[in-house]
Amino acid sequence: MIPKDVWGRIIRDYLEWDVELIERNIKYTIPKVQRALVIIGPRRAGKTYFMFQIIKELLKQGVRKEETVYINLEDPRLIDTSLEDLLGFLDVYYSQFPENVKKYNHFFLDEIQTVKNWEKFVRFLLDKNQRVVVSGSSSRLLSKEIATELRGRSIPIKVYPFSFKEILISHGIKLDTFYSTYEEAKIKKLLRQYLLWGGYPEVVLDFSLRRDILQEIVDLTIYRDIIERWRVTNIKALRVLFKMLAFSSHLSISKAYKNLKGIGIEVGKTTVANYLEYLDDSLIFYALKPLVKSYKLQELYGFKPYLVDNGLLAVLGIEDEGKLLENLVFVELLKAGLEPNRDLYYYRTRDNKEVDFVLKEKKGVKEIVQVTYEINDNNYEREVSALIKASRELGCNDLLIITWDQEEVIKEKGKEIKIVPLWKWLLSR
Repeated sequence: MIPKDVWGRIIRDYLEWDVELIERNIKYTIPKVQRALVIIGPRRAGKTYFMFQIIKELLKQGVRKEETVYINLEDPRLIDTSLEDLLGFLDVYYSQFPENVKKYNHFFLDEIQTVKNWEKFVRFLLDKNQRVVVSGSSSRLLSKEIATELRGRSIPIKVYPFSFKEILISHGIKLDTFYSTYEEAKIKKLLRQYLLWGGYPEVVLDFSLRRDILQEIVDLTIYRDIIERWRVTNIKALRVLFKMLAFSSHLSISKAYKNLKGIGIEVGKTTVANYLEYLDDSLIFYALKPLVKSYKLQELYGFKPYLVDNGLLAVLGIEDEGKLLENLVFVELLKAGLEPNRDLYYYRTRDNKEVDFVLKEKKGVKEIVQVTYEINDNNYEREVSALIKASRELGCNDLLIITWDQEEVIKEKGKEIKIVPLWKWLLSR
């Protein structure tokens, strides 16, 4: 049981705490109806600071700070917090501010997934017409089970590491239609850093410590979110599997199982499937599936693995610029709101050519995208012919090739293909 004086100190600490922050370019609205705003994202992506951004906006609108309260449920003083403890916190809060009992107050509950039956507390607050914002580092906060528990009373919002636009803003570069020679050079320098080291806020704000920060994030994600939470015993298999995801262009459960077995790691196929699910649940790994109707074909082709930030690839040893560029494009599509395997896929043509990304919409395919570091004599036929074939099979004429620094429009076999440099594509979204 958490003592009342601990809750009182936590509330007072929050009221005295002020933070400097870089505002995120994330659209949100705090529901005025009985719905909770649910913020999810991988660890260290900036969910806590985004909560404080929301709080600062409320204060600007005239809300008193005492009508807001923030709790970090991973605070070491709150280990093993229970539903009963949360109800005890509420008593302490109202005892300090009795005038708030009949008011609309804003409750910010950070890393809520650590508390068993947390959704019951959230429902209780909503029933009292309170405003509730919760965050968590688990995809399960958006699962059907949680939606059922909250009875449709949640609005999801996702927070990822910084986008490239946010990085530019953090460096004082205003987004514009045209840029000077100096500005363009600075943009490309920052883009090179973004390509190689990603957009985790701590990395962006303290680039000199990038490798140490990223290694800590990898260790924290694997050891804390997976090994402790799921009681994983075959740690070596998990670590090798994670690295395999970083280095593979295509993978399947069967292939991963065979690869592990081939290097002498004894692990069952079911365990491999579970470990992939755990990594997915931690929101650091995404398995992009092919756009096919046949389940058997989908399993045969396997998935393309992507990580949520290029910095994770870098710290795992990836140096291939083409792979880094493709992962970066995937992540930016993710940040733009596309949902993998719902409106974002890869595609394999009937004659076994492949395109990297297919963007779907209700009426069909919206855009087909290839990603390559550069178009040259060696890969021109492969990249272009795959796009043309996919265009005909999917009935889509919006064709794009994203490169590092090339720009032109080519016409081939009755199709028009735009080649766009990465930095312009990123700033056009």
